[in-house]
Amino acid sequence: MNEQSSAISLRRLLSLRRDQASPDVIDAAIRDGVKLGGTNLWVLMFAILIASVGLNVNSTAVIIGAMLISPLMGPIIGAGYGAAIQDSRLIRQSLRNLGVFAGISLVASTLYFVVSPLSHAQSELLARTSPTIWDVLIAFFGGAAGMIGLTRKEKTTLIPGVAIATALMPPLCTAGYGLATGDARFFFGAFYLFTINGVFIAFATLVIARVLRLPVRAYADEAARRRGRLLIGLAVTATLVPSVVLATQLVRDEWFSTRANRYLAALEASQKDTLILAREVDPRARRIRLALLGADLTPEQKRDMEAKLAEFGLADAALEIRQPTEARRDAGGVNLARAQAQEAQRKTLLQLDEKTARVAALEQQINRASAEGADHARLADEIHAQLPAVRSVTVARPASITPEARRLMVALDAPRPLPASELARLKRWLGVRLPDTAVEVIAGKAVE
Repeated sequence: MNEQSSAISLRRLLSLRRDQASPDVIDAAIRDGVKLGGTNLWVLMFAILIASVGLNVNSTAVIIGAMLISPLMGPIIGAGYGAAIQDSRLIRQSLRNLGVFAGISLVASTLYFVVSPLSHAQSELLARTSPTIWDVLIAFFGGAAGMIGLTRKEKTTLIPGVAIATALMPPLCTAGYGLATGDARFFFGAFYLFTINGVFIAFATLVIARVLRLPVRAYADEAARRRGRLLIGLAVTATLVPSVVLATQLVRDEWFSTRANRYLAALEASQKDTLILAREVDPRARRIRLALLGADLTPEQKRDMEAKLAEFGLADAALEIRQPTEARRDAGGVNLARAQAQEAQRKTLLQLDEKTARVAALEQQINRASAEGADHARLADEIHAQLPAVRSVTVARPASITPEARRLMVALDAPRPLPASELARLKRWLGVRLPDTAVEVIAGKAVE
């Protein structure tokens, strides 16, 4: 008796019917979200512009705002709901309107990126070009949560949360960036992510609608039902398989990189007379390239280094070693290593190696300075895009600050004083953009 009571209590605890809205209310709400014109179309255009600007200036907060107001979720849920209640007319309407929404989004975002002065691919754009099986899981469980939220009597924060998690608008705008720049990797990767989200949100909607036993609104014959199940299965499989392949490749690459780094750490600890100047780990080619400084390795030492690859699970990896003396040969093609028996020449080679190391260190410093200058220029472009009234933006590190200190100075040159609200908004944005850096904003003619 106690076991039966516990089972009943558990079913009540997990039941979705206690606060479920009536089937008619659910049906009306979903069909309203499928509509093409009016509010949905205007909100779509605004969401496209917001998402494109956010991706362009690498602003996560702006991109999240575009996700929240995007109406793309409506037709996708409508297609899954239509499949659950066997309403072929609703399915066709949802897919047609979704196609129109996606087409408008691609065209508008492409035009924006064509005219935008900021063409550099920021991290928010790059993050939406390599979907995997994890995106499938996010889309499915997000779609399930969204459908549950739509069927409640009182609306909750589920729908906004699902909109942020599944991210429909940013992938479309990223695909528009790919079209604008002629980069097929951006277009196909981002559009595939949008396809994953669309298919599995619709599939999750279908599953939840069946679990809730929402009433069938139209009855199809057995042949039509079989055809519908086949099409759903094909769509889910065709979308799922590439993501599994990509995820498998990602895991293999990460596995290789992790073991290669462990191998190199062990190699550095064991090689006392040799310094690793540069390293390159290529997971796709299963290759490790090293540039060494010091005495030439003997064939036995090289064989020993190759043999140790298997100890770190890298038996299939190719090890390529370059040393400074390998590039120095005389006109007759005789390796200078044959003359290393002479003490004077050995000292000369060691001095050359030391100079090579100093040159490499200076090159690293120059590269760091160049990268920092490029980062400052991009940040200045992003700020200027937000404050077009400013004549110029200067981003620099204070002269008294060491390279390790995280401080920046942003100087604004405006023809007239900037409102305090604009400066406050800029400082908030800089806090999100550079969370680990103390930024001082100087507006020469601005008023605080």
